[in-house]
Amino acid sequence: MVVLNKLLIICATLSLMGSCQRINPTPAPTSEATILRGTDFSQLPKIEQQGFIFYTQDSTAIDPLLLLKDKGINCIRLKVWNNPTGDGSLNELVPLVQRIKNHELLLMLTLHYSNSWADPGQQIIPGQWSNLSHAVLQDSVYSFTRHVTELLEPDYLQIGNEINHGFMHPAGLRNGNGDFERLLQAGVSAVKSVDTSITTLIHYAGYTNAQAFFQTIDTIDFDAVGLSYYPMWHGKNLSDLETACFDLRDDLGKPIFLLETSYPFTLDWADWTNNHIGSTDQIIDDFPPTRNGQAAFIAGMRQISDSLKTGLLYWGGELVPYMGPQSQQGSPYENQALFNFNGVELPVISALGK
Repeated sequence: MVVLNKLLIICATLSLMGSCQRINPTPAPTSEATILRGTDFSQLPKIEQQGFIFYTQDSTAIDPLLLLKDKGINCIRLKVWNNPTGDGSLNELVPLVQRIKNHELLLMLTLHYSNSWADPGQQIIPGQWSNLSHAVLQDSVYSFTRHVTELLEPDYLQIGNEINHGFMHPAGLRNGNGDFERLLQAGVSAVKSVDTSITTLIHYAGYTNAQAFFQTIDTIDFDAVGLSYYPMWHGKNLSDLETACFDLRDDLGKPIFLLETSYPFTLDWADWTNNHIGSTDQIIDDFPPTRNGQAAFIAGMRQISDSLKTGLLYWGGELVPYMGPQSQQGSPYENQALFNFNGVELPVISALGK
């Protein structure tokens, strides 16, 4: 009877909350992952040092980062080189990163693990690491990556840049002996030792053979795939790109980001530096090399990245002709930037951001 009375008391108490039966609580609402709308803006310090000024459509001078933020851009991507000072160095990046964070923009870092540009055509090991044993090189990758992560506190971090054939050649050549994978894991592990919420990405140029590449690194505990897509190098059919992205996502079970793309707003030029794109056979017929054509191409790319619920980042958004009309060392992307030759914003920014 005592036990029965206790049960009646308990049920009576619970009835005030609705029932004496077990209630499954309503799950807390979950927020969807942020869809990135961003651009690489690594050369901004170098461009500003030359006195180049960026403008709104009504020709008002403006901090380009503020303009991007106002147009819906939410992420800035920066390269990191293994240099003590100068271009791509931590010395240069610290104040730039602070500006980005002051504008409340997300930060993505691309570690090239090189003293200069790394891509499928060149993956040159940093000079200061060139004679290290593989074990010491692994430690160096880990220590450098951890230091960068602690110092700059990114939201997203790429381990290498377009590493189709490995990185830090010859030590990190992708040749099946396992050295490439061990170096890759050292970088990923370093990031996760600092903050497990940082999204780690592995970056592949194009989509041809991408499945085979990622299947060979399935033991690496990275978070997401990043792809580059340039029509002149990777095919001229956005439907093929979309199919490849979804096939890759289904095969790997990982998010697929479009980390690099660009498109011309003109085939003209502003300096004596050879541009990467200068003829219509390098682009897609459906998207003419005009202001509106550039914006339409990015709108098409946005449809893919939005469907993937990940993100799209533009390459060379800041690479205007900043070194003057006679420079042979200027920007080969001047006709693909997010600003025209005079630094005025183009419609593509709204297509990318809104």
